[in-house]
Amino acid sequence: MEIISSRRNYNVRVVRELLKSAEYRRQTDMFAVEGDHLCGELSRCTDIEYFLYTEKAGKKYPETVKRAVEKAHYSAVITEELSEYISDTKTPQGLFAAAERFGVEISENADRIVVLDNVQDPKNVGTIIRTAEALGFDGVIFINGCADKFSPKTLRASMGSVFRMPSFFPKDVNALKERLAGFEIYAAMLDKSAKRLGEVKFTGKTAVVIGNEGAGVSRETAEICGEKLYIPIRKAESLNAAAAAAIILWEISDKNQRGED
Repeated sequence: MEIISSRRNYNVRVVRELLKSAEYRRQTDMFAVEGDHLCGELSRCTDIEYFLYTEKAGKKYPETVKRAVEKAHYSAVITEELSEYISDTKTPQGLFAAAERFGVEISENADRIVVLDNVQDPKNVGTIIRTAEALGFDGVIFINGCADKFSPKTLRASMGSVFRMPSFFPKDVNALKERLAGFEIYAAMLDKSAKRLGEVKFTGKTAVVIGNEGAGVSRETAEICGEKLYIPIRKAESLNAAAAAAIILWEISDKNQRGED
């Protein structure tokens, strides 16, 4: 196995840049992950272009390293110094993998979808994707420039759910409306006409829109929503977008499981 110690190595520079730069990810149509869990999840879902790991990581995470090496087109051992140089975290585990961007299309038979409308915090995006998968939603739609689905922070927050959760990126609201034909579309927003969560009956195909952390659901997206809903809170001024999404998604999931209509 090749051992790399130079920061000038091409593969080292590629993986590091993929972790650091959103623009580079867009240009190359690739992304990178680090750590035992995400490298392991990635190797279960797709081929790996580059896999780099330290000797220490090879001993500590032998199963992940073995699987990733088998799935990688190129793999090499790197020094601990290079691991710290490449890493996007304070305490790197010494495993790095890069792959081409990929995704799963939302099925035509989907009946529960969450729409992210200009959600900017990658941690919120990743957490909502993870929550949607956990609660049995069928897909996530991204519109109006959400945080990068493949940024390191999004990937870490999703704990690998990004790799499995079906997604769709409509070019505009008209494309979103067309994709959600036949769905009851709800916008999570404070509005005089909004209904209190808990009093809303979710029947049939359901899509809920979670808006930007500061500005909320955009005007053009709100216009295609049939109803608005809000979460009643007592003391805090508002809820974090990921926390609000978790409450709403659970309510939709719970009512569907109980067969309420």
